[in-house]
Amino acid sequence: MSQRNRTHSRTARGTLRNDIRISRINLLTMTTDLIREQVRTDREQIDLMKQELALIEQAALRIHHQEGEFHFSCRNTATSEMKGISTDPDRIHRLARRAFLENRIAAIEGSARRLDRVLQSAEERRFEEQLRKKTLRYSASGLDLCRILFTKEQNEWIDAFYSPNPFYQEDLIYPTDGGLLTRSKSEAWFGSSLEQFGLPYRYDDLVTIRSEQSPGRPQRNNYFADFKIPNLLGGITIHEHFGAFQVDHYSDNALQRLNDYRSFSVAELPSRPVRAEEFTWSLEADLHDKQAFRRVLRRILLPGSC
Repeated sequence: MSQRNRTHSRTARGTLRNDIRISRINLLTMTTDLIREQVRTDREQIDLMKQELALIEQAALRIHHQEGEFHFSCRNTATSEMKGISTDPDRIHRLARRAFLENRIAAIEGSARRLDRVLQSAEERRFEEQLRKKTLRYSASGLDLCRILFTKEQNEWIDAFYSPNPFYQEDLIYPTDGGLLTRSKSEAWFGSSLEQFGLPYRYDDLVTIRSEQSPGRPQRNNYFADFKIPNLLGGITIHEHFGAFQVDHYSDNALQRLNDYRSFSVAELPSRPVRAEEFTWSLEADLHDKQAFRRVLRRILLPGSC
């Protein structure tokens, strides 16, 4: 049986493969790729909102408060003609939606322009090339890039021993590329993908729910998370892959688990609890679509980014 079986304590660093040097370099430059994808996502969102905007009349909603009542009117964009519409709630809501879309489009366009300037600037390309050369030199020198990519506290977590889930070890029959045994083909694929990117991770590790500072009580005090992964924001992402919805009560248990994670305190690092956006999940379909999996990976590495 593989040395990475479930009968011994192990560390997240043990999932790092010896031949992963090139992928680690890719991970260090992944932020730029994620920014490019964010720009593409923003542009797609803008296009959809503009399509909706084109179907709404070109008029601006005006709200007046007089003698304790609100009155609504609209100003035609082309003619500047004002017209009262207080008795037409559907039109009021359409024009309110128009104003919301216009402001939302402007905000996203501003963000996308800033990101575009970063990506297209000669200075950015120069810095990216310098980073590539420097990481190549670090790698060739035998430096541990994991200790460069992650914080000291994260590396202490990566090096700390943990005891994986001791239950139902007979189900551990699907190995990752690095030899870690998992309970499903999907989990093995997911773990192998993390290994290919040079991401250290814990598999099936204990999550302790603390409810002292929160009202109510969780359904369970302990869970075993599918994956725990250090992220690029200095924290630990707890990721669950939900791939067995055909099993009775699976969906109920999955939703309860996510609710407990987000409703109560979970600590992985001494300095702070796991934040709400650092609990992520994926579905079976995410593993069969390249873009969908990239979005999952982006949520893991940059929690709260999308």
